[in-house]
Amino acid sequence: MARQEGTPYRGRSSSQRDAIAQAAEAMPGAFSAEELLGSVRQREPGVGAATVYRALKAMRDAGFVEAVGTREGAVVYARCRGTGHHHHLVCTACGAVAEADCELDRVLERVASASGYTVTSHELALRGVCPACRKKGA
Repeated sequence: MARQEGTPYRGRSSSQRDAIAQAAEAMPGAFSAEELLGSVRQREPGVGAATVYRALKAMRDAGFVEAVGTREGAVVYARCRGTGHHHHLVCTACGAVAEADCELDRVLERVASASGYTVTSHELALRGVCPACRKKGA
């Protein structure tokens, strides 16, 4: 999903939403809503879980974060650093995230043409082991 550079969410701004966006920006890799809440509460102890979930939805809608899979039954998110359509590679050992440009558009056009469908969006997250974890033998 494309987003405007530096825009964590659309809609109204508040000190709590700003703290949540700053915490998401600082997360080192893939993170759950609970992990984000824990990080936010270090700075803003009064922030509630519902506020974090609403802010995550707004940040997803704006393309600032993207759901990249699940971990122990919880959705995990990654901070989108690029502005164009892209995908994520997620390390299953440490949670590190790398972005990859999308090369699927031509393939999807052929699939859509052959099936008669109009493809309006697609999602892809690749999971594996990052170079640092591979060196450690993870």
